[in-house]
Amino acid sequence: MNIDLSAHRRRFMDYVAGFRDVPDAAPLRLKVEHTFRVVDHAEVIVDSLAEDAGERAWAKDNEACRAAVIAALYHDCGRFPQFRTYRTFLDAKSLNHAVLSFRTMRDEVFLQEESSRVRSLAFCAVLLHNRYELSPKLSPQARFVTDVVRDSDKLDIFRVMVSYLDNALPERDAVLLHVKDDPGCWSPKVAKDVLEGRVARYADLRFVNDFRLLLGTWMLELRFAATRRALAHSGLMEKVLAGLPDDARLRPAVEKLHAMLEECRNGRGVKG
Repeated sequence: MNIDLSAHRRRFMDYVAGFRDVPDAAPLRLKVEHTFRVVDHAEVIVDSLAEDAGERAWAKDNEACRAAVIAALYHDCGRFPQFRTYRTFLDAKSLNHAVLSFRTMRDEVFLQEESSRVRSLAFCAVLLHNRYELSPKLSPQARFVTDVVRDSDKLDIFRVMVSYLDNALPERDAVLLHVKDDPGCWSPKVAKDVLEGRVARYADLRFVNDFRLLLGTWMLELRFAATRRALAHSGLMEKVLAGLPDDARLRPAVEKLHAMLEECRNGRGVKG
């Protein structure tokens, strides 16, 4: 599916240029790179829809697919004013970045030339992309567009986290939300989430290993076969899990995550 985003890409980069004067802006440069990788992942998802029987119908909805890729481009545009004002990406210490992104899209009139349906679906996906849970009352179209953005976002965050989990890079604390780096420690609450088939919460993260476990639970939320296969074939999850301590108390959770990864490798939905 050929979705022309050239005008939107230029618009996004013009917007980003307005933050060049922000001091210590390395985290913002990281967000630009992240944004375009998320767009790439979203394009792969919409291009693969026709290959999977359960997803084939969406391949015919050109407006929903366009809204999904546009939303992927703008999903984190609120991160820029967030960092400039609060010097953090931690929503709990600033504002919800998805709400900021929604407001930025609206106030900057980024979607002025799009149809009302594309605008509505893209706004919805951006506003909901970081929610812990999505409402069952969402329309199928809104759920589809939001799921494309959420899957694409998670797939690139896996890559980002692998880079920062084991390396003392300048932006590491901001990316990992300032959790403690103690290689032998993890939070029992997060390990319990794994065992009970539940997505872990950011609020429960205390250690770097909790981040590893959190990323593992994200496999439960991947909605598209293309995303699950891409994650499994990337080798990223193996690297995430390899850093966990070899402790008998944690081993059942680690074994469960490896089993979930095998299901992703086959393109199947992961069982909790």
